[in-house]
Formats: sequence, C-alpha cells, structure tokens
Amino acid sequence: MTRRLRYSERKRLAETGALGDLVHDRIPAEFAIALQNAIKRSEASVREDFESGLTHACVEYFGLDRGWQGFLIDRDAESVLDFLEILAQEGQRTRPTWGIAGNYPTPAMPGVEQRINDLLERFRVGYRMERGEMHKVGSPSLEAEVIGPALLAVQTGGWEEVERSFREALDHQRGGETDDALTAANAAVEAALKAVGLKGKTLKELAKAFRSSGRVPVYLARVPELLENLLDRLHAARSIEGDAHGKPPGADDVPQDLADLAIHWAGSFLVYLHESTRQAPA
Repeated sequence: MTRRLRYSERKRLAETGALGDLVHDRIPAEFAIALQNAIKRSEASVREDFESGLTHACVEYFGLDRGWQGFLIDRDAESVLDFLEILAQEGQRTRPTWGIAGNYPTPAMPGVEQRINDLLERFRVGYRMERGEMHKVGSPSLEAEVIGPALLAVQTGGWEEVERSFREALDHQRGGETDDALTAANAAVEAALKAVGLKGKTLKELAKAFRSSGRVPVYLARVPELLENLLDRLHAARSIEGDAHGKPPGADDVPQDLADLAIHWAGSFLVYLHESTRQAPA
C-alpha cells in the first residue's frame, strides 16, 4: 500500500512541485566533487591564473573571503548556480600563454558550457546552461501548478504504476533524455486510464473507452473528444519522436521543449482523471 504523505510533504508538493529525489534546493555532493575535478583538469598552461581569477570573481560576487572550492561546500542550489555562471565566464576567458613564437591567448576550459551541461545531465541536476545563464529544466510555473498536483494525485492506492511511470518521465526530463521522457509520460497516461478501470491495449483504445465511459457530463460533451485528441497527439509524439519503437540511426534528438510539453500534458490529465474519479458517486 502506498504510504500516506505527511502534511509538510503534501504542502511542499503543492507549492513547489518537488519531493524526495526531485528536490532542487540542494546540489548532490557527487556533482560538486566532479565539478571540482573538472576545474582542476583545466588547461595546465593557464590553470594557476584561471583558478586565481575564479576565486577573485567569487569573492567579489558572494562577499566571502575563501578559495573557489569553498563556494561548493554548502551545495545550496542557488549559490552553486551562481558559481556555475561565474565559472563559465572565467573558463572561456582567454589568458596569455607565452611560447617561443610569442603570446597565445588560451581559454582555461574550452567548451566550458557543454562540460557544465554534461555534468548537470550526468547527475540529473534539473538545470541547463544556455549562453552563460542557468535555466531550470521545464517551466517553474507549470511545475508548481501541474507537476506538484500530479505527484499528489498519483499517491492513490492502485496508482503505483502511474506514479512509477510519471516519476520516470520526470527523471528522464531532468537528465535530458527527451526520448525516454516522452515514452514514460505516455506510459503514465495509459496506466492511469487502466487504473480507473478502462480497457484497451493502446492509448487510442483507452481514449475511446474514456469517451464512452460516461465520466463527463452532457454539458461538457466535447471534452471527451478533446481529451481523446490530446491523448492521440501524445501517442503520436511517442511513436514519431519517442523511442518506444526505436529511432533510425542519425535521427535528431527530441527537442527538450517538446518533452516538457508532453510531461505537462500528461500531468494535467492525471490530475483531471484523479479528481473526476474521486468526485464520482459511489
């Protein structure tokens, strides 16, 4: 049986869309260690000057007198995200390297933004860097209004498979695995429809069963059609963009914003289905 959430947990879910391994307010210790190692493996010819400049920039910004490593100790998410922006700035700044033929301007960490994003994906920290600025994966407002309530909705007896698939979708979303995120988001919708007693082997069949189930009042007659259309689109996204049926070699990755949209669609429908079932007469 699914454990009942405590009040503080329900409140946190409703307000922030976060719980357990989805919390964004702390950075994993392993990520901080890997980041330190990446900095220490910067270009040897300018490393001393680079680390000195990184420390100076951090001290100037944070107002704390410590070496650059000290700003990763507490692993407070906002501070680490600020640190990453400073790191990107200092890592790509060129510094003079003198040789026999003269001065060679050299960046300490070539491709620093991609290296940062690789680490963020590896440790599933739900942020990405774009043009020197950190951004949260997905929409913060939609996460609060959709993802949080959806995670609450799946804490229902008999919805264990729904929760597993939806959390899997969120996990893949944070890891940048957009194909898998789409596949899991669709699996969550299918599992939810089955959890409320509907029959069908495919998402389209389940959508038709939902439309004819009598769950929607007459005055909302078009809602089943619209919901079926929505689920059909999710199914199409899974078949065409997701990897449930495999992708041809060399195919482009699914855009992150499409994965985010699919997950928010799925989350909104889970909330709707949960509420309509809960309010239905016995």
